[in-house]
Amino acid sequence: MLRASILLWLFAASVQVVSAAQNTPTIPVAKISLPDPAYVGMPIWMQVESPTNSTIHYPASTTPNDFYCNEVDVKQNGRLLSPLKGEPPGGRGGPACGFLGVADIAQSKLPIHLQYPLTQPGTYLVRFTRREYRGAGKLEIAEQSDWVVLHLRTAPPSMIESWLSHQLSTLPVAAGPLLGEALPSLLASRDNRVLRLMIDTTYQSCPARVWGCPESVLAGYAAESLKLFESAQVRTQLLLAISQRGPSNALAYTFNPRDHAAIASQIVAATLPRLHSSAPAQVEAAVHTLSLLRDPSYGLPSDTVAQIEHGLETEVDFVIGQKNENAAQWLAQFLASIGSVAGRPLLWKLAEARLATEQSLNCLTWLRDPSDLPRLTAIVEQKDASDPSGYDSHASVVGDMQTNYGSLARPYLRDILASSKQPFVRATAAQGLVEMNDRAGWEFFLDVIRQRPFYRDEMARWLAQKFPAIRSADDAALIAFLQSKMATATTQE
Repeated sequence: MLRASILLWLFAASVQVVSAAQNTPTIPVAKISLPDPAYVGMPIWMQVESPTNSTIHYPASTTPNDFYCNEVDVKQNGRLLSPLKGEPPGGRGGPACGFLGVADIAQSKLPIHLQYPLTQPGTYLVRFTRREYRGAGKLEIAEQSDWVVLHLRTAPPSMIESWLSHQLSTLPVAAGPLLGEALPSLLASRDNRVLRLMIDTTYQSCPARVWGCPESVLAGYAAESLKLFESAQVRTQLLLAISQRGPSNALAYTFNPRDHAAIASQIVAATLPRLHSSAPAQVEAAVHTLSLLRDPSYGLPSDTVAQIEHGLETEVDFVIGQKNENAAQWLAQFLASIGSVAGRPLLWKLAEARLATEQSLNCLTWLRDPSDLPRLTAIVEQKDASDPSGYDSHASVVGDMQTNYGSLARPYLRDILASSKQPFVRATAAQGLVEMNDRAGWEFFLDVIRQRPFYRDEMARWLAQKFPAIRSADDAALIAFLQSKMATATTQE
């Protein structure tokens, strides 16, 4: 009897194991190929053939060693090595797995030498894994390769020099081939010539008033690549470049006290003369760099900080004369940081010149001077012909009025709600009034739900985020909710 029970238990367990194996989803197997042989100090590109027809886009961001959801594992002697992964400087955004939107970048291959700067010859094992978002927004394995052998050898110095010289002398011009092949390949080397090329590439810039062009992406990639080089080496070459060419906007984004405090005074000295450059990109970079380095964390002497502040305050007229929109954006942030007495009249000067208008008006609200409220209201009530809905310009100023002035802004928000002809300006004013439990704000939302204009769903989502209890409410329930709020709301005194 006991034996029969044991056999029955073993049979049931085996059925469960088989059933579990049958229910486990099979992970599609990707095929990868590697250079054979590969050499220390030279690029190692992994080619991927996907069973799911998925295409890898490299780079995924302006950070060279960021592969995002495409993972590479490397083992030596049975031990997993730690990858040198980078993160995008501005955080994640855009399509899953990352995509820069630049034509002709690398497809279905990854420069694994940027995550694994292998310095020792030998035999390694390499595996590729691609993850994708599934279920509750988690990255899960979508495909995976088998482990593939990588034979790494020591290259004769003449081979590396021949390769490096050829690469440097035959660089493509277009951003796509540079990002997708030439620059990541050259980053297998830490040669000073490669470092100088990366620094030079940070001076690429977009035309005036154009953001996110391929040149800007290229400059950002080159600037982020400097983190792969030895810090002292970077500081030496950086000072040389800035003394000869001035700063670049992309370089300024990478500055931090840990790596650059020691040379901050020298950077300032080389940058101040560039404030009056005839090249708008140089002026933008100079304003950006100086406004950053005045931060106390860089430890600059007080007289140097005073030099920076005087230079930037007197820069307003030059930037206006040059009609330098990009420089004005950085200048507005600086002017807000120096306080109402010095910065406020200069911010109004920028706004009146229609340079960095939204940024300047937003910065004025940060100063919280009540005497600015009537003037700000008069501006945002005017219809912007270039932005009929008010989504891209005046709406953010209205939002900052409520955030920074609080109840002082209440009568002005009511005026904006009553007078503006731009839907999103009125909507933002109404949102601020709802935050204050003002009846006018609730009435606006009630009209939106009843009349169903094109922005109805966006407004309903905003209400649902503020009041989770109505997240699944239909129109009838929303109307009842809004009417109940109106009954207890306050009105203008």
